[in-house]
Amino acid sequence: MKVCTFRLRGEPEGKGRVGIVNERRHVAEVKPVLTMQELLDAGPRAWRRALESSGEEVSQRDVVLMAPIPRPGKIVAAIVNTKAMLGGRDISLDRPRVDMKAPSAVVGPNETIESRGSDIRPEVELAAIVGRRASSVSVASAKRAIFGYTVLNDVTAPRDSRADAYEAYRRNPDSGELRKVTLRGPLFRSKNHDTFCPMGPWIVSSEEVGDTSALKMTTTFRGELVQKGSTSEYIFSPAQLVSYISSFLTLEPGDVVSCGSVGWTARALGNRDPTEYFCTPGQGLLELDIERIGTLRNRLA
Repeated sequence: MKVCTFRLRGEPEGKGRVGIVNERRHVAEVKPVLTMQELLDAGPRAWRRALESSGEEVSQRDVVLMAPIPRPGKIVAAIVNTKAMLGGRDISLDRPRVDMKAPSAVVGPNETIESRGSDIRPEVELAAIVGRRASSVSVASAKRAIFGYTVLNDVTAPRDSRADAYEAYRRNPDSGELRKVTLRGPLFRSKNHDTFCPMGPWIVSSEEVGDTSALKMTTTFRGELVQKGSTSEYIFSPAQLVSYISSFLTLEPGDVVSCGSVGWTARALGNRDPTEYFCTPGQGLLELDIERIGTLRNRLA
């Protein structure tokens, strides 16, 4: 089942309506639920009943799809969750590494990503939508806590994190000597400009997606393929990530766990390392596709 947040064309922007997208790409509004957050807050039994009672169908041409959850409570994003992002197949991780994206950075399908003078890097990611409270849960319980999946673009401005590098005195673990070293800048500014978290076009239920271990993932910019990979490259699965995060941070319905990106094509990357890739500045259409989920399109300006 594909569940979306939408508004009718010509309708003023607001919280949006919840709809079900059928095979004919028509949208049937779910009633009496008002928002996606309310749907998820109601719990599994309630949202199953609600999703069975959809109303009149409207052609997708007559609706504007919004971000499935326009303002999530939390967005926790895995970083370097593939060996391509680590820069080599001889490197691995003993546990996930995570960062956060600001809920206010979320935009929906077909909205504009505003680079505001910064070079930007698109990052296609499978995002898990939490459907029930998860605190210190097992991997099996974490899997059951996932309501569904969407496409998330973890837009990044690499120049920001380089500019935010700083010098500090740190002890050398081998010699014990205090030395002045340059530390990598934090990622928060580089990942949290306004509009830097496109999501959509809808949420596909966990039951419909099924096995998430080998979904093809691609990004094209101005028609050129710049990312190509698969969820088979993930070091930690969506359920493992939810379980790990829940060990120190309670996840609640409507929270988003973004599972990490894949590498760039050799043509796009050239002789740069993964942290150095960015789109050629200027306008252009970004298309991020994940098999069995959908295609998220946004224009860069």
